[in-house]
Amino acid sequence: MRPVFDTSPYLWADDGSLRDVYIQQMGSKQWERFDSLVRKYELSYSFDGDHAQFPGSQALFANREGSHLLSVMLGQVSVNCHFFVDWQLELDISPREISGPIEHDAVLDFVEQLSEELELSADITPENSETTPFMTYSPTTHSWTLH
Repeated sequence: MRPVFDTSPYLWADDGSLRDVYIQQMGSKQWERFDSLVRKYELSYSFDGDHAQFPGSQALFANREGSHLLSVMLGQVSVNCHFFVDWQLELDISPREISGPIEHDAVLDFVEQLSEELELSADITPENSETTPFMTYSPTTHSWTLH
């Protein structure tokens, strides 16, 4: 069963930090699937602050001479990817943008789609806390686990 908006009082608490979504063990197949999925959404991409067309994840990993930012828009919520390493997908979300159940469900819908498309589990964590998730989605069982 999907966790409801107020299941965890800390999940979207506006405490000045971000929330991260982590998916481990990414490979070229998963990045291709990521690219296909995010292209179904409104996107904004920039390289070193200059807006450009999103060239695809593999092209970004081939160019480490600057900073990449891909924002996937889920209504009023911006899910951001900086492409730090090619073996891990890390997305960040500002809790300030999660004002109620609609935004909460939009984020969980996206994480579920992503996890199922990549065939890898996804964790939603406090910022930079990949080993202490609030919750984990399993594409095998199609379910969330609260921690």
